[in-house]
Amino acid sequence: LTLVDHGDVTVEDDDLEDAQRRLGEAVARARRDAALTVVLGGGHESAYGSYLGLGHPPRLGVINLDAHLDLREADRPTSGTPFLQIARDRRERGLDVRYVAIGVSTASNTTALFDTAREIGAQWVLDDDCQDAEAPLELVSRFVADVDEVYLSIDLDVLPGSAAPGVSAPAALGVPPVVIQAICDAV
Repeated sequence: LTLVDHGDVTVEDDDLEDAQRRLGEAVARARRDAALTVVLGGGHESAYGSYLGLGHPPRLGVINLDAHLDLREADRPTSGTPFLQIARDRRERGLDVRYVAIGVSTASNTTALFDTAREIGAQWVLDDDCQDAEAPLELVSRFVADVDEVYLSIDLDVLPGSAAPGVSAPAALGVPPVVIQAICDAV
């Protein structure tokens, strides 16, 4: 395994959309030379930029390990909007939206977010159902069998607060690290 650092992408002048575009360009360059590209750091404001670098494959599956659905409606992009941005981009291009969120906390998401998830055809597994790997692994195995490429995003707030105490929104329950590892192995 050869690791290559492709540098940093920062938000300048509070222009997240430009940073997302530049991140997409960096991911696209990195993917020319590697089958696996990893973006580290930031919050989920990096998720849409990462997606932009994938080149819009027609059978893309997006798996988000997160306590939040991140489907928020907003006037401008934030860390809470990336998967709605992805869904809208894919719909505008006439592509399927295949999105699953695993470890979702009912208490950390509004009814409107669940309604948006239903509207875009998203699937999810609640954190309550992720205390062992059975339910999420069953969904993941079906999900990845139906796509050609997988975009896996992991927000550390999916972990129990005791395992990730430094996150901005620590989970009351969370998904145990061993379950997260099993999901990553399956993907």
